[in-house]
Amino acid sequence: MKKLILFTLVPIFLLVFKYTYAVVNTSAPKLESYINNDPYENFNRNSYRMNSTIDKHFLRPVTVWYVDYVPNPLRLAINNFYNNLRDFVSLGNDILQLNGLGTMQNIMRISINSVVGIVGIIDVSSSLGLPQHKNSFGNTLKVYGWKNSSYYVIPLLGPSTVRDALGLIPDTYFNPTWYVISNQSVAASVGLFAVNGIDTRAQYLGLDQILDTSIDPYVALRDTYLTRIGEAPPHASTSNNEMNIDEFLDESNNESQTPKTESSISSASGGR
Repeated sequence: MKKLILFTLVPIFLLVFKYTYAVVNTSAPKLESYINNDPYENFNRNSYRMNSTIDKHFLRPVTVWYVDYVPNPLRLAINNFYNNLRDFVSLGNDILQLNGLGTMQNIMRISINSVVGIVGIIDVSSSLGLPQHKNSFGNTLKVYGWKNSSYYVIPLLGPSTVRDALGLIPDTYFNPTWYVISNQSVAASVGLFAVNGIDTRAQYLGLDQILDTSIDPYVALRDTYLTRIGEAPPHASTSNNEMNIDEFLDESNNESQTPKTESSISSASGGR
């Protein structure tokens, strides 16, 4: 029943979103550039400090131990296992984006790796010319019009954007882990997520040196992340024909509370 509701509501949501965006994009005034892509900087810095403290005293030491003492073949098998589960998320979003090629590739990857690769611990598909490509509901929203989104640091999870943070909700339902843990004990659920978190953290240990030598690690991580996902860093500008929905929502909210001149100034300054 949950699956039926999910697959019924998501397409409807996308259609409504696309229509709404079309109306907004044709009627709302366009800004020349979006100089500030971090309007929630105060909140983000607090979240970053909290995440960094947890990482420094717990997650990073555990991850370093994991890399030093767990044999590489076993770590590779664990990474492959979670990547195979991650392919289900990409498959769901490829279907929503009407990406036929991506859909077929992910169906083939999941089928081959799950059967021949023993539930995904061996990445047979990549050796056969089917490399993994990751997709998300954040990308789906981007395809349907939400091109630009403000930087947002999720407590305990790390850097993201407003769009991608919202996208985590449907992505969770696309991941088979969600249905597995619902029938397991709390210990099994925590274990699955903990190992996945450590495995993911191990892939970014090389970034620590860059952050440690940066004048402002928060800015370094923010700009690196936004550049990697194709968003304009706060000091850059984007094309003037792309509407930032985050800014439009902030602008609309300000207009309902303040005179027009004041809301225009607030919008131009990134909502701060």
